Amino acid sequence: MPKSKHTGDEVSMDMTPMIDCVFLLIVFFMLVSEISKNEFEQVTLPKATKAIEDVKADTKRVVVNITYAPDFQTNKVYSDIIIKKKSYGDQEQLITYLKMKADQDKAEGAKSSNMSVKIRADQRCEYQKVQRVMVACMKAGISKISIGAEPKNQ
Repeated sequence: MPKSKHTGDEVSMDMTPMIDCVFLLIVFFMLVSEISKNEFEQVTLPKATKAIEDVKADTKRVVVNITYAPDFQTNKVYSDIIIKKKSYGDQEQLITYLKMKADQDKAEGAKSSNMSVKIRADQRCEYQKVQRVMVACMKAGISKISIGAEPKNQ
């Protein structure tokens, strides 16, 4: 029987490229998660007994945030309508933006848009701000509206 020649050298694998790929994937997912949270402002949502968690984000959905900021020095309350970090204090600007988004979504020959709007209003803000957003949706031809709330613990 012939003897096999074994020199005793072990075969090793270079792990550096694999570690580089893993780190790149980690960085990628961290950036994507931060960008996806970009449309949500810091608001205290109202509590509701029938609220369900928003797990599936619709890609055609526009998130409208209504913030609440009290100024204790002047005893005034400031609230603002914000979409993707941009303020829409003027009603006409809001209607124009929503109409533009609805027109982009409207399929050829379709009478209405399938786009939806989620209103995330701070629980302390005035209802008039929510009403203003709902009227803007109506004027823009958007009928699918949802309102953000947190589940009430019973």
